[in-house]
Amino acid sequence: MKLYFTLFLAIVFLAAGCTKESCAEEKGLISMDQYLTDNNLSPVEGEAGMRYIINEPGGAARPLPTAEVVVRYQGRQTNDEIFDQTVDEARKFRLDRLIGGWQLGIPLIGEGGKITLFLPSALAYGPSGTGEICPNSELIFEIELVSFIN
Repeated sequence: MKLYFTLFLAIVFLAAGCTKESCAEEKGLISMDQYLTDNNLSPVEGEAGMRYIINEPGGAARPLPTAEVVVRYQGRQTNDEIFDQTVDEARKFRLDRLIGGWQLGIPLIGEGGKITLFLPSALAYGPSGTGEICPNSELIFEIELVSFIN
C-alpha cells in the first residue's frame, strides 16, 4: 500500500511540473534576460532581482510602504500578452497589499512618475501563478503613479 501511495504522489508531482512548463511553452514565454536583449533594454538592477526603468521620476515626495496609491498600469508577460491594465480610470490600492515588485518599485517614483518594472516570479505571483499568468512567470509592468497618501 505504501508503494502505491508513493507512486501516486510521484505521478501527481510530475504531472504538476509538466503542466507548469507546458503553460509557458504554450504561451511562448521567454526569459526576462531574452526579452530585455530582444528589445534592446538596459534596466537598472534593483532589490531582490527586480529590474526597472524610470521613465518619469515624478515629484520629490515618495510613497511610504503603507501608502494608499492611485495608479494607471499595464501588466504583460514576456510574450507581450497584456493580462491586466487600467483603461481610462486609475485604480487605488494600499501599497503594502500589492505584489512584492510593486512594493519595491512604486516608491522609486513620485506623484506623476512613470516606471517600467521587470519582475522575477518571486516578486510577482510566484509558483502558483494566477488567472492567465503561468506559474513562475516573469512579468513586466508599466506603472504611472497618479497620486498617493502616506
